[in-house]
Amino acid sequence: MKQQMEASAYHLKPAEIKKLIIAASNFRDRCIIKTLYWLGLRRKELTELDVRDIDFERKRVKVREGKGGKTRIVPIIDDEYLNDIKHLLGTRKDGAIFVSSHGKQLSIRMINHIIEKTGDIAGVENPNPARTHINPHLFRHSIARFLKSKGFTAEWIQNFLGHQSYKTTMDMYGKISINEMEQMAEKKLST
Repeated sequence: MKQQMEASAYHLKPAEIKKLIIAASNFRDRCIIKTLYWLGLRRKELTELDVRDIDFERKRVKVREGKGGKTRIVPIIDDEYLNDIKHLLGTRKDGAIFVSSHGKQLSIRMINHIIEKTGDIAGVENPNPARTHINPHLFRHSIARFLKSKGFTAEWIQNFLGHQSYKTTMDMYGKISINEMEQMAEKKLST
């Protein structure tokens, strides 16, 4: 648990997420980055997403077979992302959302490669000094930190990420980061 808590301290800033989106080598890869971020998905959840899992009208995504085999519903909270996914899918009505140029479902290994390569192109490094490249799980931590900074409750974030335990969410995101402490101090001391 301690190792998990330490890992959660590492996240990307919104400006770094934007750099990655811009640096992606194609539209599909941009959508992969946006999906990892805006839906807070794990790699396996991303590869398993099916076109039928997206409810465009209600702005929701069904995440099947999440950790522990659980299913959850995630709200789509960014309209630009929603429009990008509509464009990516075109007229497709079923099948994996993210496919190779041969129409095959992307593997976890391929997702790792895409994220690593995009990070290298963008010049975005993993904030964890023990890691050389960025990885897909950083997006989960990054959106959780972003939502927390916008005032979302730990309970909301728990449901969004599909954490079974409220304690897990609180252990990972309940404490304020050093950046949040600095921003708070700057704001309070400048008035």
